[in-house]
Amino acid sequence: MPPRIPILPARSALSLVRTAPVHDTIHQTTRKFGNISLHSSKCNTPLPHRSLKGVCSYRMSSSSSGSSGKHNGSGVGEQPLGPNQDQLPHVSEEAAATAQIMGKKCGEVGGPELEQGTPVADILKRDKEALKNMPKVLRDEAAANQTGNGSKRSFSTSARLHQGEVKGNSPADPSAATVANMLAASNRGESVDVEKGIPEGFKYEPPTLPLPPNERFDRRYEPLVEQFTKLIMKHGKLSLAQKHMAKILEYLRTAPAPLIDPSKPFLPGPPSPQLPLNPILYLTLAVDSIAPLFRIRQIRGIAGGGAALPIPSPLAQRQRRREAITWILDAAEKRRDNQLSHRIANEIIAIAEGKSSVWLKRAAIHKQATVSRANIRRASQQRRGRKQ
Repeated sequence: MPPRIPILPARSALSLVRTAPVHDTIHQTTRKFGNISLHSSKCNTPLPHRSLKGVCSYRMSSSSSGSSGKHNGSGVGEQPLGPNQDQLPHVSEEAAATAQIMGKKCGEVGGPELEQGTPVADILKRDKEALKNMPKVLRDEAAANQTGNGSKRSFSTSARLHQGEVKGNSPADPSAATVANMLAASNRGESVDVEKGIPEGFKYEPPTLPLPPNERFDRRYEPLVEQFTKLIMKHGKLSLAQKHMAKILEYLRTAPAPLIDPSKPFLPGPPSPQLPLNPILYLTLAVDSIAPLFRIRQIRGIAGGGAALPIPSPLAQRQRRREAITWILDAAEKRRDNQLSHRIANEIIAIAEGKSSVWLKRAAIHKQATVSRANIRRASQQRRGRKQ
């Protein structure tokens, strides 16, 4: 019959286990209860509490792992391995090890492909069993490749369509003929003397002078874009105005297509969905559509006395565009958008959709010019009288 353990000493031992380190608790418990051997490989002595059994098992594991002499004989076992340590090899490595044991080389049936992937067709050629069980799509593709009547694309790009024309036509441009000769010589493996015929001081052959009219550019930007930019500019800050103009064109390009109002005299152009594809044309149509044809001048002394009569006078294209851009900028100032470019771009979109107040200004100018057109004769008579 095993010896009985008093309850009070056992409770004191449990308090030591909870407060002191594990190895110190074990030594103290061993000194206090000399009849119980906690260093043995088996805990044959029944303990009154479960925590002492845990101490026995922890001591057994630490004594077995601490026998190697690590951690300077402290008796504490090694740290447990993490989730990414001591992993099993992946499928390809395991297959390579199996193939090495069986004496198979890489590329044979059953051997792994460690260096690079293998096409499905090559695998099916080597493995007859897989060839029988291959999907129907692969069977049809293999049959089409064997017969030579494979499926073709139902459409063709413009480059493919014009490829035959380019090959058949002889290059009329001398530069194109030179490039063609250079390519042919390089394909034959001959050396090409590029600098032959180039004057001294030139890296390339100089162009023939005078240049044709279609190869000379007087302006870097479109006239309307440049005029719009100059009217946006304030205090001589041209670079800032150019940034605003670039943002306006970008906003017009990315905005949805406008719903053009047929009741407004918007100039004819491409369809509405194609306007954002060309923002400069979009801007040009909007400005020219609201540009007034006349301006009203107040001239005194025509009717006698000091009364001034309104006289309509026609405007040139640049003058008409200047009036239209000024109206757009004045209307854009009343909008609530944060950025200036967004206000102007939204006003241009409103013009295309017939929602802008600029249309009312244009209609008022034209109506007044129609009413006062009879005063043009009086102005011409006064000029004749002055000449006489």
